[in-house]
Amino acid sequence: MRSRWVWTFVVATSVVLWGVAALVLYGAMPIFHGDPAGADPVRIEVESGTALRDVAAALHSQGVIRHPWIFERYAVLARFDRQIRSGEYEFVAGESYVRILERLRRGDILQVRVTIPEGLTNREVADLVAHAMRSNSDTLLALTYDQDLIRQYSIDSPSLEGYLFPDTYYFPSKSTPRQVLEMLLQRFFTAWTSSHEERARALGMTRGQALTLASIIEGEVLVRAESRRISAVYHNRLKQNMLLQADPTVLYALGGERRRVLYRDLTVESPYNTYLNLGLPPGPICNPGLTAIEAALDPLEGTEDLYFVAAQDGSGRHLFSRTFREHLDAKQRAEQLARRRGADLSQDSAPAVP
Repeated sequence: MRSRWVWTFVVATSVVLWGVAALVLYGAMPIFHGDPAGADPVRIEVESGTALRDVAAALHSQGVIRHPWIFERYAVLARFDRQIRSGEYEFVAGESYVRILERLRRGDILQVRVTIPEGLTNREVADLVAHAMRSNSDTLLALTYDQDLIRQYSIDSPSLEGYLFPDTYYFPSKSTPRQVLEMLLQRFFTAWTSSHEERARALGMTRGQALTLASIIEGEVLVRAESRRISAVYHNRLKQNMLLQADPTVLYALGGERRRVLYRDLTVESPYNTYLNLGLPPGPICNPGLTAIEAALDPLEGTEDLYFVAAQDGSGRHLFSRTFREHLDAKQRAEQLARRRGADLSQDSAPAVP
């Protein structure tokens, strides 16, 4: 009889202890964890090869867990102790031990969300990413000219301009500048498919040339529906051995400032100035999005347009023309409309494709 009572006591005690342990592990007893309400997030960096004991100690010292011994014992029993991934994590006091360990096992590291819009130059991408990552933009920009990286990805352009694909990214918070660029490049080579490669060859263009044209289209287009028609204008001019006379290339040659091109800008000495040099410039002038890339490879068929000018009606659209006389008439109509709208059109302004 006595042994039965002893056995009952042992079983009951075990059940209680395991119950308490479960409540602690799953965060149901805040007395063991602190109050998560209003708690500030705490960042913990776990380096590769860090021992479980050191992780537990770091969590304890930052007030995330109250009982590192229980945390360690459970991690070992659940076989999480050898599955912890390195990186920077963010926790708050009050998270259950199970959730913390599960996040460490998954590698649920702190990430920085960065959205890169279409049409940014490498300098603008570097500034945007560096600001979000709290890093140095000059270091990132310098890497876009790294010849080893350019050769590694078989890029036929002077820099990575054109290959930093516009998209929303989630960078691990401790990413190096090279790792950031690798993510951008890998995203580009996911977007650029064998179909794009075949279409470029069919047009007699290399990938770099197609991207260069796409970057010019990106710089010109405000209304996406016009992308293929603007592409057709440039393809038609290339076929007729005409100067492209693309304003965005002039602005790129001048340093990339976004403003209206003036007549005096058209004489800038640069291989990127398509008012002075025939054909495409040496490389892309910005990082185009998929719509511009598709347009460069699929110009609107059946159009003989060789010119376009901003309509100046506030829509962002252009007026297209086949002949220079038609183009001059379109420019005059656009300027008259601009003056009626009170737009600033000085005599020194140079509309696109004069």
